[in-house]
Amino acid sequence: MAKWIITHGDTDGICSGAIALSALKGGRVFFSHPSGLAEDLQQVDGDYFICDIAIPQQSLDEVVRELQRIRVAGYKGTYIDHHPLPKGFDEGGFPPKLIHSLASCGAELTYTSFEDMLGRDLGRVAIYGAIGDYLDTTYDIVRLQTGWDKRGLFLEAGLLIEYIDSIGRNHELKRQLCQFLASGKLPSSDEVLVNKAISEAIKDEWMRKRVRELVKVEGSVAYILDADWSLSKGAIYARAETGAKVGIAGEARKGVVEMSLRTPSETIDLNEILNRLAPTLGGSGGGHAKAAGARIPSDRLPQFITELNRAVETSSTETTMEY
Repeated sequence: MAKWIITHGDTDGICSGAIALSALKGGRVFFSHPSGLAEDLQQVDGDYFICDIAIPQQSLDEVVRELQRIRVAGYKGTYIDHHPLPKGFDEGGFPPKLIHSLASCGAELTYTSFEDMLGRDLGRVAIYGAIGDYLDTTYDIVRLQTGWDKRGLFLEAGLLIEYIDSIGRNHELKRQLCQFLASGKLPSSDEVLVNKAISEAIKDEWMRKRVRELVKVEGSVAYILDADWSLSKGAIYARAETGAKVGIAGEARKGVVEMSLRTPSETIDLNEILNRLAPTLGGSGGGHAKAAGARIPSDRLPQFITELNRAVETSSTETTMEY
């Protein structure tokens, strides 16, 4: 039994947490992120399940040290993830059981790990997570979709994604949402969720147009700051509205700018660039090749934008794919 279910706070992470909660009775969901994982692990005093949190390059030693401490205390753990593994990562020396794939989202990996323990309804939750992470064409997700009307699945996923964006960093509401999804209920069955999702969708359309007023461009990088909107959507539309190669949306908090970055490029590897660049500026970053995040000290942001642009513009000639 996993006492600790530690997951990311986005759609894929919440769906992963809900699936684990359904399979591992008696667990409690907590939310973390790569930059804070080592510190959060200091609280763990039982069996644990971690999902959809990239193993951080910058604090890899600290994370492994905490996981070793937990193992020495006699507890077992499972780590499921789909982000690139850090350079120099020693899978053989990693304390928990590692389930890893770059091709599937966390919710899919979680569901297939526990499929024999779950009812068919939880397969829908895995599909929601896959849609939220743009990974809904894998073999297992397509297999799961054959048991449902695909059109209804996309409606439910859309409502869920918009609702999650509307509640921001409210971890208690996200924890309640995990419990709701773990019970097999549909997002459309909750009136509050539906109303918040619709309001968020209306805001999205208004903000999409407002991005044109807020966006700034430096070379191949377009960015918006403190727009009071989803960072991932802000990054997507900062790039889309300007034709830049990379879009960024950031929010300043306590001397740090937290940001999301997006690119449709097949040759720009945001994960590699951020793992290399962010630590030189006193920050951290990483994620996927086309979708990543970073935390940079506010006073180093102009330098970060300049150096990111230099890295992007020195990339090889690319072929882009819009999706």
